[in-house]
Amino acid sequence: MPEEKKNNLHDGHRKRVKEQFLKYGLESFTEVQILEALLFYGVPQKDTNETAHRLLNAFGNFKKVFEARYEDLIAIEGVGHNAASLIKFFQMASKKYLELIYTSDNEEISFNTPELLIDYCKGLFLGERKELVYAIALDCDLIIIDKMMINEGEPDSVFVPYRKLTEFVYKCNSSRIVLAHNHPNGSDLPSRSDVYTTKDIVELLDQIEVELVDHIVVGKTGASSMRNSHAAKEIWGLQYEGI
Repeated sequence: MPEEKKNNLHDGHRKRVKEQFLKYGLESFTEVQILEALLFYGVPQKDTNETAHRLLNAFGNFKKVFEARYEDLIAIEGVGHNAASLIKFFQMASKKYLELIYTSDNEEISFNTPELLIDYCKGLFLGERKELVYAIALDCDLIIIDKMMINEGEPDSVFVPYRKLTEFVYKCNSSRIVLAHNHPNGSDLPSRSDVYTTKDIVELLDQIEVELVDHIVVGKTGASSMRNSHAAKEIWGLQYEGI
């Protein structure tokens, strides 16, 4: 088929896909079609349907495509540097959007329930392959002042740097702190090490009259509040109702 005719076919198909999105929304798309349409913007003038199938076959599912490393993406036939960059940009922009849902300038949210904190912290760890620790500073109304990633580890281990945590507390001038870390390859239940570390942090923060409101653990398929966990009941005498 002549190159000009082939390009016309691609242009017509892309136009129909975009019109379908504008008319019916993303709910009308399969996962393959979503990837295909996204790749329109990274792979000009080529059929991206086959590439979308290759991506899903290579990584196993839609979620894992966006969590894949840049180096692994460009190893897939049909995925060049532009397409791989686009996929990672889409993932990171989605993560930022989830964060902004709970930190909007137009609506100050009081994080006075574990469910609100859990939803917020899930956004912090979207697509992360390593264990990270975040400190989140709250004001007296449990509204977020600031957040900072205070350490980065391997997929299965990370420690909390006490000095960096206290520096963050003083910088924010906050009397209430939330910790959050992830288990990218495991459960959202706190490990024994998590409980011991949290107990030490509570004692450390007590010395400077700062309250650890909660420690959120984000696992591979969910997240949990350590404050509401039976495993850590000796750390906090009160549940959220007492805050």
